[in-house]
Amino acid sequence: MASEILKLTAQIVMSHASMTELTPKELVAEIEQVYRVLASIGGEVAATETMAKVPRDAKPRSAKMVVSPEAKAIQDADADLYGGEDRQEFMASREG
Repeated sequence: MASEILKLTAQIVMSHASMTELTPKELVAEIEQVYRVLASIGGEVAATETMAKVPRDAKPRSAKMVVSPEAKAIQDADADLYGGEDRQEFMASREG
């Protein structure tokens, strides 16, 4: 049952984190909170010591999305369907 709770916890937190920007501390707190709630619903005692701990020196990593040449070709081909050059300029300005 504990492994099922861990799987559900991971699914719930991943879903929420994909839509919300969280710091590493907030992410860990959310994982613990969701786990405790699910464990209490399942009638188990929350065992937070079994969950992985985040190292104290962990720093958030930045990631930059890279557009493949194939994706860029499709974007260029479809540009007229979705607003042409104005849309491309707008999207380019949002990228960074």
